Amino acid sequence: MQHILIANRAAIAVRAALTCRSLGLETTALSAVTDTQNTHVESADHVVSVEGNGLPDTYDSATRVLEAVRRSGVDSVYPGYGSLAENADFVAGLEAMGVTFVGPPSAALRLAGSKAAAVEAAHRIGVPVLPHASARGRDEVLARVREVGLPAVLKPEYGYGGQEVRIAHSLDDVERAVAAGVAETSWYVEQYLSVNRVVGVTLAVDHHGTVIALGERESLLVADGLKLLEASPVEGVGNETLAAMRADAARVAEAFGLRNVMTVEFIVGPDRYYFLEVNGRLPLAYQMSERQADIDLVELQLRIARGEAIFPGEVRIERARHCLEARLFVHPQELDRFPEVGELTHFELAQTEDVTYAWSVDPERPVTYELILAQALAAGPDRPSAARLVRKALEVSRVDGLRCYVEEIAQRLNDEC
Repeated sequence: MQHILIANRAAIAVRAALTCRSLGLETTALSAVTDTQNTHVESADHVVSVEGNGLPDTYDSATRVLEAVRRSGVDSVYPGYGSLAENADFVAGLEAMGVTFVGPPSAALRLAGSKAAAVEAAHRIGVPVLPHASARGRDEVLARVREVGLPAVLKPEYGYGGQEVRIAHSLDDVERAVAAGVAETSWYVEQYLSVNRVVGVTLAVDHHGTVIALGERESLLVADGLKLLEASPVEGVGNETLAAMRADAARVAEAFGLRNVMTVEFIVGPDRYYFLEVNGRLPLAYQMSERQADIDLVELQLRIARGEAIFPGEVRIERARHCLEARLFVHPQELDRFPEVGELTHFELAQTEDVTYAWSVDPERPVTYELILAQALAAGPDRPSAARLVRKALEVSRVDGLRCYVEEIAQRLNDEC
């Protein structure tokens, strides 16, 4: 691994380029010709362009990015987070070309990419799962929901992100969800727990069979399928339960054949937990893990990808340090206006002590491809302290012109304070 294509954009692409530079690695940035906010290219040694409009047609297009890999002559690809990082067909294409992928192998991603197959695989090794089923078409979906029971969660069996997830409390809800979906969609149906939380266990797995847990986090606020607030460590779950989840996450990683850095998510109910899914990529909350483990996760990913062994003793999780991260996602309704999403009339992030940001927005340029304007992370001796730091930072910051959930996040932070 000497020359890496960074197959992403914005803050994570900047971060990856800086880490690669510190390791003496040559980098090529990926840039869509229609991306008006391609400031990430300034951090790389070279640039390769792709045609198209919108993320699915450019940065997330396996076909276009594979062609960019061929043209750029790189020997490896770093994807960061995003749908391309979990695209099994893309990784299979790299494997056929003899190009190193900084992430799991295609076979593992293919298994994780099917919600039904992933749950069945977890069930076979004894990891707890909720009642579930797969179905196509209105009648079959209704029949499976009756078997699973209401309320139920409906989501496309294949897909990235949570914006298409529907919670059905009645059969009418089920019919509306199916009618609103794409024809011929394969639906995954799962029992819904009304009292639950989503907990992610992040792992690092090398090619020598070593598994290291990099901490756990929980979602505090989700809107429109987007995780707006996450916190670590997890509160209100016993140490024995958390230890069991770590062990089951490691078993899932081994059974799936996962390598590099990934997150195994669980639904935690009042008295037990259940496997939810695998995110075979760098977590969006990677800085939270870095803060608690005092480690550069991007560097760790690169080391694992080039075959280096990792050792449990090199990572020490500081669970007495509480971290909270808020994400200013652009509201989905704003993205409906692509390619002219809009302009930021004011963008100023407060330089508040003990709060760090991840962002790469140029407020002087029109916003086109941005999904997240900024992430704000704070750490403190307890969760209320961290929440107060993030709340203060958002109160002093100004982000005007695009809806990005500031009010919703501020209200939830008030609850945590």
